[in-house]
Amino acid sequence: MSEVGWLVPEDDAEVAALLAEAAPGSYAVPGGAGVRRWAGLRVEGRLAAVAADAWSAPSVGLLAGVATAAPFRGRGLAERVCRWVSGELVAAHGRVALMVDDDNPAAIGVYERIGYRRVRVLAARVR
Repeated sequence: MSEVGWLVPEDDAEVAALLAEAAPGSYAVPGGAGVRRWAGLRVEGRLAAVAADAWSAPSVGLLAGVATAAPFRGRGLAERVCRWVSGELVAAHGRVALMVDDDNPAAIGVYERIGYRRVRVLAARVR
């Protein structure tokens, strides 16, 4: 298993494929407006988990686009990637935030384990 680190632009197609499989509704996608960079973790050479630095502002980094490939779920890989990216964003911006849907208890559990605190907000999706 590899260490978590920032990916290079040449990895964008692999990130996009992982997101299409594991998180097709992700707002953060490679090359998307405001998506700055991707971090990832490989298992036996395959990209297994990712998260993005997206839409960060000077005073707060924003974690987005978290996904784990199905064969690798349940191993704590998303938690490792989120911890690492969160640390990088806190170092750069002083604080970090993210948004998560209430109907995603697995993700909420990961975020709470690494120290995120929930603040409920109202949002609407227009189709």
